[in-house]
Amino acid sequence: MAAIIRLALGVVLCFPGCLTINVIEVNIPLTAIKGDIVAKCGCSEFQCSVSNNQNSQGFEISKTGNIILTKDAVNFEQQIHPVLVYIQGNCYLNMDREQNFVFNFVDFASTMSMHKHILRSSMLNDSPALVGTVASLSPVASKNDQIQAFNLLGPWSEHFKVKVNNVNEVMIVKEPKFLQNESFATLLFILEIKSEELIQYYNIEVFIGFDIEDLEDRYLDEEQESHLVQKRQISTIVPTNVLKNISVYENNTGVLFNIQEGQQPANRLSFEITKTTPEDIFLILEDGNVTLKDGSYLDYDKGHRMFEIHIEAKSPSQATHYLVRLEVLDSNDEPPVFLNQPRPFLSTVRGDSPPGSVVYTLNASDPDTGSSLRFYKNESLDFDVNENTGEITTSRSLNGVNDTVGTDYVINVYVSDIAAPILQTTDATVTVRMGPRGPQFYSPSYSASLRDDNEIGLVIPMVDESGTPSPIQSLNFQADMNGVTSYSVYDSVTTVSDKFAISPEGNLKVLKKLLLGVDPPEYSLYLQATDSVSGLSTQVNLTVHLLKNFKPIFTLPVYTQTVLENLKINDTVLTVETIAVNNSQHFNFSVDSSVFWVENLNGKGIIRVKSPLDYEAQSNVNYQDHSYTFNVTIVGYNMTSLVVVYVQNINDEPPVFTSSSESTIQDTIGPDRIVMNVKAIDKDGDKVTYRFQDFSSEFQVDRNSGKITIRNALPQDKDSYQLTVIAEDDGSCCDHEGSNHVTTQDIKINVVDSKNYKPQFVDCSSYYNASILEEEPRGTVVLTVSATDPNKGENGVVDYTILSFRDDLTQDFIIEKVNGSGVIKSNVKFDRETLKDILKVTVIAMDHGQPPLSSECSFIVDVIDINDNAPQFLSGENVPGCDVRDEGSVSRDSSVGDVALNIRAFDIDTDENAQVVYSLLDNPGNYFGIMTDSGIISVNGNLSIAPERVTLQVLASDKGEVPQNTTTSVVIVISNSTITKMWPSDKNNPDLVVNDNTRTDALITSVQFGSDITNAKLIVKCQSSDQTDKFKISVPVNNNPRFDLHAAGDFDDEKGTKVVQIRLYKGLGDAQRYEDSFFLFHINDTNNKAPKFVNRENPKIGKIEFSVQEEQNINEEVGILLAHDEDINPLFNKVMYKTRYNDTNFKVNDISGVVSTLIRFDRESLASDILDLQVIAEDGYPSSIPGQSGPNTGTKALQITIEDINDNPPYFANSSYFFTVPENAPIYTSVEMIKALDKDSEKTSQYTKYSVGDSKYFGVNEITGEIFVAGILFGQANQNITITLMADDGKFSASVTVQIGVMKTYNRRPEFTGNYDINNIVANRNYNDSLFQVTATDPDCSDTCALTYDIVWGDPVIPRVFRIDHSTGEVFLLASLEARQYVFSVKVTDTSSSSRRKKRSLAAKDAYTTVTIQPANCNIHQNANEAGVCECIDYCKNGHLCQNGATCQLNCTVGSQRGYSCLCPPGYSDWDCGVLLEVIADPRTDDGGDNTWLIVLLVVIAVFFVVVILVVAFIIMRRKRVDKDKSMFAYDNDDYDIREDVMDYDEDGAGEDDYAGYDITMIRKPVNMREETSLHKSRTVTTSDKPNTSSGPSTGHLGEFISERLGDAEGDSGAPPYDTLHEYMYEGEGSLAGSLSSINTSSSGGSQDYEYLNEWGPKFARLADMYNTYEDSD
Repeated sequence: MAAIIRLALGVVLCFPGCLTINVIEVNIPLTAIKGDIVAKCGCSEFQCSVSNNQNSQGFEISKTGNIILTKDAVNFEQQIHPVLVYIQGNCYLNMDREQNFVFNFVDFASTMSMHKHILRSSMLNDSPALVGTVASLSPVASKNDQIQAFNLLGPWSEHFKVKVNNVNEVMIVKEPKFLQNESFATLLFILEIKSEELIQYYNIEVFIGFDIEDLEDRYLDEEQESHLVQKRQISTIVPTNVLKNISVYENNTGVLFNIQEGQQPANRLSFEITKTTPEDIFLILEDGNVTLKDGSYLDYDKGHRMFEIHIEAKSPSQATHYLVRLEVLDSNDEPPVFLNQPRPFLSTVRGDSPPGSVVYTLNASDPDTGSSLRFYKNESLDFDVNENTGEITTSRSLNGVNDTVGTDYVINVYVSDIAAPILQTTDATVTVRMGPRGPQFYSPSYSASLRDDNEIGLVIPMVDESGTPSPIQSLNFQADMNGVTSYSVYDSVTTVSDKFAISPEGNLKVLKKLLLGVDPPEYSLYLQATDSVSGLSTQVNLTVHLLKNFKPIFTLPVYTQTVLENLKINDTVLTVETIAVNNSQHFNFSVDSSVFWVENLNGKGIIRVKSPLDYEAQSNVNYQDHSYTFNVTIVGYNMTSLVVVYVQNINDEPPVFTSSSESTIQDTIGPDRIVMNVKAIDKDGDKVTYRFQDFSSEFQVDRNSGKITIRNALPQDKDSYQLTVIAEDDGSCCDHEGSNHVTTQDIKINVVDSKNYKPQFVDCSSYYNASILEEEPRGTVVLTVSATDPNKGENGVVDYTILSFRDDLTQDFIIEKVNGSGVIKSNVKFDRETLKDILKVTVIAMDHGQPPLSSECSFIVDVIDINDNAPQFLSGENVPGCDVRDEGSVSRDSSVGDVALNIRAFDIDTDENAQVVYSLLDNPGNYFGIMTDSGIISVNGNLSIAPERVTLQVLASDKGEVPQNTTTSVVIVISNSTITKMWPSDKNNPDLVVNDNTRTDALITSVQFGSDITNAKLIVKCQSSDQTDKFKISVPVNNNPRFDLHAAGDFDDEKGTKVVQIRLYKGLGDAQRYEDSFFLFHINDTNNKAPKFVNRENPKIGKIEFSVQEEQNINEEVGILLAHDEDINPLFNKVMYKTRYNDTNFKVNDISGVVSTLIRFDRESLASDILDLQVIAEDGYPSSIPGQSGPNTGTKALQITIEDINDNPPYFANSSYFFTVPENAPIYTSVEMIKALDKDSEKTSQYTKYSVGDSKYFGVNEITGEIFVAGILFGQANQNITITLMADDGKFSASVTVQIGVMKTYNRRPEFTGNYDINNIVANRNYNDSLFQVTATDPDCSDTCALTYDIVWGDPVIPRVFRIDHSTGEVFLLASLEARQYVFSVKVTDTSSSSRRKKRSLAAKDAYTTVTIQPANCNIHQNANEAGVCECIDYCKNGHLCQNGATCQLNCTVGSQRGYSCLCPPGYSDWDCGVLLEVIADPRTDDGGDNTWLIVLLVVIAVFFVVVILVVAFIIMRRKRVDKDKSMFAYDNDDYDIREDVMDYDEDGAGEDDYAGYDITMIRKPVNMREETSLHKSRTVTTSDKPNTSSGPSTGHLGEFISERLGDAEGDSGAPPYDTLHEYMYEGEGSLAGSLSSINTSSSGGSQDYEYLNEWGPKFARLADMYNTYEDSD
């Protein structure tokens, strides 16, 4: 047994290496098209073949040995295609016989298809092989693209490296000692070139040779018609081995080349071709010329395109080995071939077809390169042929008079290759019929073969006349008229077959079950195709062959294999096959698995890996049982077998860190304090240890738990540490290959201050005067703010954010951090004149602390006016709505100074930019002048000679640094009559004042005139109105000499000046006239604005939010208030601050607005951590607002949050916790989440770290406290595992005990303990004891479990030869073994869990192993060792075989009688040396002695022994007689077994002693039990204390019983012939006793009571008396 275990271990260790197949993986872009090369496998199509599995569809081998696509890449359904290629007789030394390729279809623009041109390079004497330059290998790369890697793919590529030298040449370098014994070798690789932008592939041939003389390239000069071979000398090295590359045309039949060409001729040379691949067709002459053998020829199109010829040239002084690589080139020697199908070429034409109608299109090809095809016709007046396209068209109009329906037109055509040296043509005939034609089959006949006893509805493939599987196809000539072809099968020309039909796919469908002997072996049928339009039909012959159906049987009902999880794709797992019944019948197999696929090869199913195996996969099947179970089915038969693949673990999983990579601690932390816990999980189940990559003087890590603690006190000047932790497994998971794995994790430890300060602005109040010029571009710097934080490191780093939203949500400003300060920049271009709101800005300074703290600074940014607006005239030709010039009038006799016209312009800028100055640009005659400040045009001189109309050009300019101006033209009409001005000089264009606290309807001014006025109107853009936005005018009814000007709205928001144009009317009708005057109002500022708080408020609560940390000192700053008063007068806009009530918690500085604390806060003792504060801002001057006394005030509510600091320890709600988890829970399964409680806020305690110490089975999420499974729990069922959960918030910690109960929820399958390839059993020998023992263990049981063993078999011989003890697993021999292999499976079932089977996961689990027995052919004196080698039986170890000191010698040769012989000492003889040859008396006898007493003594002893022998013999005889009598009624006596009546008629027999042909357990089984159990299953012996009372068959009729048994025997395809099946337990119908057979009667050998037989009637009473009498006599 030890040797078997050693052998099994050797097989297991060898297994990965034995099955490893090199895999070549290549990416294919989705832009690849049909015909593109994806890889190369050989030199020609005869050296490679693609396996016929589904993944290989879409790939084929080209004539030059390339693997090419048979369809476009976008048409492949799967992304990954593993393709297995078989290679034989390959020209490349490194290609495996079974080569695996994995093609990945990728949608990457960076991946290019395989280059069509193959690279070739030579490696001479281990020198590097030059491939090319970087630029030549990657010509499509851009100039900026950088090559990242050159990789060689393919077998043996690990022994080569690709390097780039200093001149950008790409070289291939070989390992020095690799292939040292190979003089010549050609290797094939794929060169992968990866750059930043592209991935490119080349096929590359590398020739390796030593001591090469010359390396020649031979090529053909295509311009020479004689096809002479030209050569080019490259190099000359020391003569020993010579490589020649030669190319010749395929039509060369003379001397192909001379082996010495290009060398110095040598004398007395002899030549010999020693080897030629792939075909031996060459002959070398005495002069070194190489020609073709008689009858041989080169054929580029149909033959090989590359040959390797090995030639030995010998002379007395030297020997040279030539390797000639002969490439066959194409020549134009093949005639063109018509490709049209079907044949003959038929077509139809309609009677109304006009000239030029296409009736047929010829299609031809020429296998030669450079061919040029043209199509021609012989004489035909009715049709033409296009010589380029091959289209046959009508040359005239066809009609029904001369061209009747059914007329056939025969057109003789031919195709010519006009590029051939000698014209090459091929003829054909096209027959065109006028009118419809029946369908034309693509094959003139079809056949199909099926096996009898078929399934009804079975579809079998059709085979065309050439023997190629092909569904039925036909050409429908009425397809253009929507003609559809239907198919039928006819027994005769007119009778439709009732046995066969055609499937929709065009294959043969069988309608009835056919049986040989009943049905004929061959059917001659007719296959008919019918056109749906014309009704015409065509028939061809169909032959169906009926073959004998040998139903297959698997060699095993269960196939098992144990593999390592590192098998590669396409690696072989096992082979399934059927029992050989008919060698001519091969079956195909299929599997229902996504992990494995089956390759059908010569009737066997090779099961291979389809997708990677994973021992650690988290699924019910893989993770718990680590096995894959699936079915293999024989295609076309309802026959399946179970396949179980057991996966063994290897150490292939590295530890994976599950812990955080960053932790934060305070600077006050002391030695041995926990900093963080690192945790890595190894899915293999290995133990993981931890260490730092580099030594740390500040920190240390526990090797087993990963707990990182403080080694020494930390320095105060460092705020963070970067460390690298290494986690390493120990490989304890597995006994198989796999090295230890190491994983690293970079961790960062942040050190923060124990006290967290808020950032403070250096001088927030100084920012109140911030301003920006309007119209400045976006990004203009407005202000630089600065805040400081006394904390160190990240905790002291301050970032800035800005809030500056107007009511329209415009983001006015942005802030950028520069050198620790915040630079505020404009985000928009401001226009002061359109700006409605004040620009409120709040800057937030926030540090990087945990939690982060912040402060705010609020201020207003003033937009300063620039002179960006020109004055605008309020009336005149340039004013929209007016479109006419202003016109004034004056009397010709007017005096100097008399007003001619009032004109006014207004500037919306402020200050000097808004002050308007008037002048006259054009003043003809200088008759008029203009007042520069008011715009009044008056008479400047004598008007007596002035024209009636004078046009003036007025210029209005502002007083800006760069003045802006506007012009307008006005007309002064000079009247000869006297004109009286309506406006008195003191009321014309007056300057007035209005207070900004003026309210609506308040009287602003009244203007009194000396005489009545008709009306007064306000003028806006030449339109009159009684009211504008701010003014309204009225003329009292009873007081016509005046008008009143009232306020139409409040003036609170008005600033600067307002201009009002008032038009005064006098007279009525045509006599009415008017005159305008412009009133300028200066807005006077009063204390009518209350201060408004600028600080940002939360719109949801309407309060300003501040915050302060708890436990801070009194007077700690909380925030700064800012209120703004929009009054202009400094007396009115000075703001003071105070609290509204006498608040006991906070105070506010009346000048600066700084809010600070009055007490030291403890957040946890407060009723709420949110406190409210009411503050007041007042301007300190009596209010001008009507009805209000005292200064103007503004109030605001503050909400101040007392922020938490870490001043309370965490704690757990319970003193301990208990949870459960199933034992089969995968790694990472969540157990439960335990959150530590903390009086501190969640924001403060959110950085609490959780740890569980050194736990093999459980881990915890550091952040959430979620406990999860971190190890394999199998074996821990029904146990409680205790862990300690610790919560550490960086300052305080707490721990709690957690118990986790592992529940028994899954019953693992038993595991076999050995490998059962048995070779030490000798054939043709009966074994009474057990042959061997199959043992299994149950990993769920600490003690012995109840395991049941059964043999499952496919070979019906197995149950006749072997039986197994169901309890112990011992296998016994029932008959002698033949010199053949026996294979069966042993199933072990864990039946100890039967009480728990209500849960599926606890149900009994089965495990299987395969037993292979190869008996050794040894003689009777030999035994076989564990290796199956015959060795002599060591008889000599029994020291008593040879007597008298003889030497025992083994002799186990054929013919040896005993297997040993005795080498006798002198004086002894016989086979055991027990015979004394001679006894000589001693002459020195004592004559005086008396020996009588000795003689008497010897006689007495002899008599005593005789008596003893007689007594013993008598007892033995008596005992045998008694036992024999007992055995007549007790069949289960150990010394006797009833076999005299067991007959086996299906064997020739071997005498009365041969009982191997029948299973005696069948006799011992009750009838009704046999009805429930299939005959081919193992029988179970059943006994009873009483005779079986079964009444036979349940039906009660013997005929029905026999029919049932006959049906069982015929329906069981897996059972041997049961012609000799005897039913010993059925005694007929109507017997109250049931069975009279004593076969099923058990006897314990003790006393039994047979009185119950008296109850069966008188006949049985006698039997009871006989039995009782026997018992008494015994």
